[in-house]
Amino acid sequence: MNTLADQVVEFTITLVRALQRVGQFEPATANFPRVRARLWKELGRLQRTQPEIGYLVGPPAVAGGAPELWVDGTSPMRVELRRIVGSSIGGAFILQLLEYMQRRGLVILSFSRGITEPEWNAFLEIMSEPFVDKSPAGEGQRLSRALLAKKVVHVSLVCDAEQTQVQGDLPWQVRLAYARLLRDLRAEAASGQFTPARLYEQSERLIAGMAYSYFRKFDVVRQMLFRADIVDRLLHEIPTLRQVEVLGLMVHGLPIVSLHGTTNLVFKELPSADQAPPEPAASVLRAITERMLKMPSSRQVDETLRAMCRRQIVPITRLPVELQEWVLAESWVDALRTDPAADPSRGSADSNPVRILQKGARYAFTQKLFPQASGILQRIGTLDRKAVPAVFDVPTVEAVLEILPTGADEKRGMLALLEQGGQTAANSTATVLSTSEQKVSEMAAWILTQMKSAGVAAALLALDQDIEKEETVRLLLGCVAGKAPDSAAPAFIRQLAHKSSRIRRDALTALAAASPAAADLHVAHALADPDESVRIRALLLCASSGVGGAKVIPRAIKIVSEDARGAPPQVVRAAIEVVIRRWEAGALAVVQAEAALCRLAAPIGVLGRLFGQTPPPAAVLVTAIAALGRLGTERAARLLVKLERSKEPEVAQAAQRLLDGVGDQTPIEPTSSPDVADGK
Repeated sequence: MNTLADQVVEFTITLVRALQRVGQFEPATANFPRVRARLWKELGRLQRTQPEIGYLVGPPAVAGGAPELWVDGTSPMRVELRRIVGSSIGGAFILQLLEYMQRRGLVILSFSRGITEPEWNAFLEIMSEPFVDKSPAGEGQRLSRALLAKKVVHVSLVCDAEQTQVQGDLPWQVRLAYARLLRDLRAEAASGQFTPARLYEQSERLIAGMAYSYFRKFDVVRQMLFRADIVDRLLHEIPTLRQVEVLGLMVHGLPIVSLHGTTNLVFKELPSADQAPPEPAASVLRAITERMLKMPSSRQVDETLRAMCRRQIVPITRLPVELQEWVLAESWVDALRTDPAADPSRGSADSNPVRILQKGARYAFTQKLFPQASGILQRIGTLDRKAVPAVFDVPTVEAVLEILPTGADEKRGMLALLEQGGQTAANSTATVLSTSEQKVSEMAAWILTQMKSAGVAAALLALDQDIEKEETVRLLLGCVAGKAPDSAAPAFIRQLAHKSSRIRRDALTALAAASPAAADLHVAHALADPDESVRIRALLLCASSGVGGAKVIPRAIKIVSEDARGAPPQVVRAAIEVVIRRWEAGALAVVQAEAALCRLAAPIGVLGRLFGQTPPPAAVLVTAIAALGRLGTERAARLLVKLERSKEPEVAQAAQRLLDGVGDQTPIEPTSSPDVADGK
């Protein structure tokens, strides 16, 4: 199924067959579990691209005609199901589903993206049961009660009789949501266990059980909060529910992400940031503020409460001291825009002047007010020099780095500014590097490189975390290349398991430079890496420094003497370097090196050709010839004379140059660049 229409068609067909209990879709049959699983799979496929999918009995498409079946969740607007699936299917399954919903007394049948498989199975079992109530409205109420009893809140049902009780000029989504909430509140009142405290304990379930999971549709949530008085008037008709305030209940039960999103939406619609908002926005914002005042501190909650205070929703005295200082600092920095000589407020007796200055500097940086921020830093340094680094938290450093200077003087100025923050600024810079876009990350990497020991420590701390993005890890590895201490080994070892071969290769190089003892085992293990470039890097690291030699050298000898005609050419060339350079370092006997190289480079005789042996590639032979020249033994010299007569021009020329004393004996460089290790 490639298109949305195809997905809706397939799901509609299978849903109708399952609900109508036709043929093999009988729930009592042995085949039903497989069909139920198929339906679940199709629903999941459909909802991967849609927040939710819902079928609604709506107005007729043609004036005077029969009610139509509409679909929501497939676009910002409700869409007729016929328009999605086409007329060919409209005469069959659409009408069957419409008839089913009308007989059951349902005006909406919706499935939210968050539905779980147990909830889906419970829904199918309940909806496949025979009809019990004779009236459609009663049947709809029975089904809704049965689902609530099963704690199925992601599948929403609202029967027609309950929807019509909510009047007013409301969008259909809000009417359905209110109808569901009103029904659930009445059920709570009739349960015999009703108390206001218990109602608020159940608020999350009640709000989640409304007609849709509108938690990310902030415009719909805003309308629901603004018009909550409609449900209040209906509840006042019930004596036990007169004390329930729907606005407070909804704010208490909504997810925090919905409250933040709705608050930001309301703020954008207000005419001024300095004036108290009008009703009903003021009442909604006050209710949201009351909930947030009881929540644990977090960056998002704190920022929202500060905005509420600045907009006169909540008095500053109700905020914790930490937030009071933030509000005072932000107001002072805003005043500095027009009056550079303005002094900060001292706040209450519990406020700290230095903390207010610190918050003012952070706010100035985030607002891109760099002259004011620099002046505040100087003021902090005069009062308490040790208090300056605390200014450079992650949002502050992020605001500084987003400038992206191009000139050398601008870069040095940024570096001098961040160096005032010491290790705190370095740690924040590493965090920004890990989370920002490419250009900002590159600037952060340059800053860390220039901050020397503080930058190395911060980069190592970041490398010790799980980072999926390859380019981020490479930038961090570049910050510590050749500078990391022996204690950095665990951070590099962690990256040896990265899915990127380039990261594994660079981490292996960094580990060998920082801690040869720790790298010994890992370099040997890298010879089994599935990527050729990592194996080459391990061989070249052993060749240059001897790291992992106890296991790598025997493996290199085997590659050169036995596997050269089957192994990748660049791996063989790297193995040759291991053999010759470890002999030069005294870690390998000349007899072993000579035997391996001569066996590789020796021309194939008549018997060998009869058995189908082929010579190694010319590039491998040229590297082997250079190694024989460096070896300088009598046997090597005799072999070079034979190779001088080779039919391969490159091989013959390489042997001739060595016999003439002008051969190139430059080894492969193991760590000069990533491409060298790849043999590119």
